[in-house]
Amino acid sequence: MENAFRVRLKQRVIPAILYLTFFSGFFGSTLAYPKLSYLFAYRIFLAFLFFFIFIDLMLNGINLKSFLNFSAFFLIGWCAYSLLSFLWAQDVKSAARDQVFLTFNIFLILIFMYYAKYLRWDVLENIILISFIIHLTVGYFEVVTDKHLWTSKVPLYNLHRTPSTFFANPNDFATYLVLYLPFILAVAINKCRKNFFKKWVAILGAVLNIPLLISTTSRANYIGFLIALIVYFLLAGKDQKKSLLQYGAIFLVFLMLIIGFRLDFGTFNKAVEMIKIQISSLADFSKTSLSSNVRRELLIVYGLSFLYDYFFFGVGSGNSRILMEKVKQYTINVELHNWLLDILVCYGILIFILYLIWIFYLIYNLIKIKMENVFLSMPAVSLTSSISAFFISSISSSKMIEMRVMWFVFALSVFVLEKSREEKGESKV
Repeated sequence: MENAFRVRLKQRVIPAILYLTFFSGFFGSTLAYPKLSYLFAYRIFLAFLFFFIFIDLMLNGINLKSFLNFSAFFLIGWCAYSLLSFLWAQDVKSAARDQVFLTFNIFLILIFMYYAKYLRWDVLENIILISFIIHLTVGYFEVVTDKHLWTSKVPLYNLHRTPSTFFANPNDFATYLVLYLPFILAVAINKCRKNFFKKWVAILGAVLNIPLLISTTSRANYIGFLIALIVYFLLAGKDQKKSLLQYGAIFLVFLMLIIGFRLDFGTFNKAVEMIKIQISSLADFSKTSLSSNVRRELLIVYGLSFLYDYFFFGVGSGNSRILMEKVKQYTINVELHNWLLDILVCYGILIFILYLIWIFYLIYNLIKIKMENVFLSMPAVSLTSSISAFFISSISSSKMIEMRVMWFVFALSVFVLEKSREEKGESKV
């Protein structure tokens, strides 16, 4: 009986709670009672997950060989260096806050790595698809009604008919749409699956994603969207490319018919004009009005100057915004609005270089899996496309360390790598 419980705990209970944690993570603090906003569904499931993992480790022990790989070494090292940076951080409270986010997100990645053997990609894919459709539904509700969920800050920005769904602002929502579009495309063009309904839900989701992305007015994510599509098309197999071209042609013909018969009521022209304005603003470096580009340029300059003051060791976890407060009169923003720059300024040149190496390590191995593993080929293509777009899309959001959907992409990448090694019967090195 005891052995049966141990097996059931590792193979069924923990994966089930992990799936629930993963699903609830896409909706953040919205799934909470407003007066107890800090206690939302994701954190509750995460607490249960840690509890059962603790029991599992007590009963079954820990397999340290699972962590003998570059991803685990880097992530644990990053977490340790972040703790070390408390020694020179100006504001320990801010450092502790970011340390909590970093630690829990890294733990989640390591959990996906450790329990990869007991997780199923098709379940994770279904969760991604369902979450995506829910976000699209809420997004169109916001655009049509101009009403937003209680966690959204869109009303504070005085924006109208701009979607943010379960995120705080449109930029975060746009980043989510771009990062998870490749997974939706994979479901849409997968000929191995015979689930007609699921396929057409994915096709509809991929199409409806475009107008919502445009309405967010997120310039970086417009570019990220193109990068995701291009990378996905280049890596897709011959049959997948054929499907993409077929669906693309059908979409263009349908769009031309709508525009030709003026059934869009001028929406297409408004969308084109909106895109033109956002793209042309990329060249706006007007210092008299302190344009967005100038502010971001100043954020980079001041951020790097603070890094230099700390001899390139980093200003300390979460301390970039504390130092940027000193120059807020020039930059207006205190967040660096650039995830890679945030890592460089907060954690220093060493962690920054290792982080880039880790990203390319993931991409390299995912492409390798795409070439060698038939069953994990499409997940590998989706993840590679998502990570490729991430380099640009991460510039859009102000504070990526809190953005679970980004960490989920890395958790899924590590999961696919571990799944591939297990299928090949290799030892984890």
